[in-house]
Amino acid sequence: MKNNRPITILFIALITIFSVHLIYNHTQGVRLDLTETKLYSLTEGTHQILEKMQNEGVKPIEVRLYFSHTAGKSLPQMIKGFVTYENYIRNLLKEYERYGNGKIKVSFIDPVPDSDEAQDATDFGLDGKPINQYGDLFFFGMVFQTQTGSRDIIEFMSPDKQETIEYEISKRIYNLIWPTKKRIGIVSGVEPLPDNNPYMNQLLQAQGKAPSQPWSSMEVLKEQYDVKLVDAEAEQYSKEDYDLLMIIHPRDFSQKQLWAINEWVVTGGNTMLFLDPYSIEDQPEQNPQNPWAAIQYKPASSLNPLTDAWGLRRPEDQFVVDYELGAKRMVDRRGHAQKVITDLSIEDKHMAAVANPDIPITNGLSNLRFFLAGPLEKTDKATAEFTPILKTTAAGGTLTILPGFSQGGDTLHFTDLNTPTKFLDQYNASEEEIVLAYLIKGRLADAFPEGLEFPKEAPKPPPGMPPGMQMPVPEDAEMVKKEAIDPATHADASVLVFSDVDFITDQLAFQRSFFGLAAANDNYKVLLNSVDYLLGAKELMNVRSKQRIKRPFELFDQIEAQADSEMLEQERKIRTEIEQFENDLREKQRGINEKNAALLQKKLQDEIDTLNAKINDGNRELREIRKQKRARLEGVEFWVRGSMIGAVPLFVCIFGLANVVSRRNKRNIQGR
Repeated sequence: MKNNRPITILFIALITIFSVHLIYNHTQGVRLDLTETKLYSLTEGTHQILEKMQNEGVKPIEVRLYFSHTAGKSLPQMIKGFVTYENYIRNLLKEYERYGNGKIKVSFIDPVPDSDEAQDATDFGLDGKPINQYGDLFFFGMVFQTQTGSRDIIEFMSPDKQETIEYEISKRIYNLIWPTKKRIGIVSGVEPLPDNNPYMNQLLQAQGKAPSQPWSSMEVLKEQYDVKLVDAEAEQYSKEDYDLLMIIHPRDFSQKQLWAINEWVVTGGNTMLFLDPYSIEDQPEQNPQNPWAAIQYKPASSLNPLTDAWGLRRPEDQFVVDYELGAKRMVDRRGHAQKVITDLSIEDKHMAAVANPDIPITNGLSNLRFFLAGPLEKTDKATAEFTPILKTTAAGGTLTILPGFSQGGDTLHFTDLNTPTKFLDQYNASEEEIVLAYLIKGRLADAFPEGLEFPKEAPKPPPGMPPGMQMPVPEDAEMVKKEAIDPATHADASVLVFSDVDFITDQLAFQRSFFGLAAANDNYKVLLNSVDYLLGAKELMNVRSKQRIKRPFELFDQIEAQADSEMLEQERKIRTEIEQFENDLREKQRGINEKNAALLQKKLQDEIDTLNAKINDGNRELREIRKQKRARLEGVEFWVRGSMIGAVPLFVCIFGLANVVSRRNKRNIQGR
């Protein structure tokens, strides 16, 4: 029996090896992604692209990942963190290769300094970073190439763009296989895509002015679409020239422009429209002779009478506020963080409540930001289908904010924008959510059913006139008569309307980092998703829906939000008292400068001292409220930190004591 034991063990080992080999062959490539956001799994859109490649029988694409493993060993710890990101991309590319079924061929290359591979990386245009005095370069990029020689690259990849890397890979594969670009026409009252004429740039530089730069969102669009400025003097926008019209901040558009846009939409042209009650991108020129004109300037835009005919209204001077979505941030360098209810920050926890899940434009978004947006309202004139895309929470509302200086009292003005507490004091939640974006689909009403007559050249205001001044048409002006649009040419259109322009500008959507310009949030994804939706490229839109990785400490957020809400009314009361004391103080100070008797001056001075003391007491109470908020958060943090730090040692102690007791009991039993 003992002689058979080695044979039995050998036989079991052989069976085990054979079983493992058999299981591996039948499950080769099977992976299990246990991450919450399916970080290592391809999104639906990528699967659709790979499936489309199979169905259309396209030639394979070669994807080469260049990563300097050898050169990177000499780099500091910060750069060595790229190894983790490279490992993630490597696994992601293996998924492409696996599901591509021969249509995606992946290779991984270590471009060792002075090697042919390093020279290839340079020739392909990858962005090598110098790492030492010998001129060695650190490469981390990707090359995509078809069998016909078409090529695209990702010059350099940084870990802070991990949530968008799958989209960048799929976009390049998609554009190499189906390179035809759809055409987008830009009509704008600002300069999202300036015509940087070299001669004009030289003139500006000679005058000490910097030439305007295109918005980064427009540059991102140009990677996938043919984006051009529309001739502002055109009387018609041809569908042979453009597949989509993008109207950005239509401030003071002429009758000619309104007619061209109306004809485009009524005859079935898809459109994106960005309106705004206050665009921070629209700033008037400073006039030293009239400095107050800039404060009176109203950087608002509307598309009346077109939107009126469609059944859409943006109420004049109305701004959207939301206590739940209001960003908490520093307003000035020396102040404390304040709730800014006109600065809307839509995060993961709010997305389900504010974004329409039935429209794929908002799929996969995790962080949006809108600033000084306006409300959108559907009116009784609406005949097409209106679908809200984005809206506020139940804590949303509106405030009236007027141009010019604050006059005191309850009326809010543009000069109050740097004092967010004034908006808090006027804030009241609406009974309904406020819509920030609408999708309008169907046959839209003609704004000019009887036709329109307008001057061939719109009269321009003389120099020195306030911006946006409408000049009367001269009696001898050459007029253009447009007949009513033939009803037979009317067709269904899709119009996507946003009540904020700034959310796609560099000031809100992008930020500068060590690695260059990077997305500050998902605002640019909304723009790309919207364009893809209206132009039909739904595969790429579904790729973009992958969420970024976040591990929010929701307990702290809940406690902070509850503390803010509970103490809001108390803060309002104290601020109102302080404002009243300050008004009284100004009155008393004016009185003390008058020629009064010494006794009266002494009395006024005593009253001033009393008011100053009350103001100081009020500010002290506000600081005490903020101190109580921090104390609540610090108390919870201490409890969480203590429980986390003490839990493991406590568990080890309990386990050790239980083990000692168990052994002692066993020895006692054995001793008996």
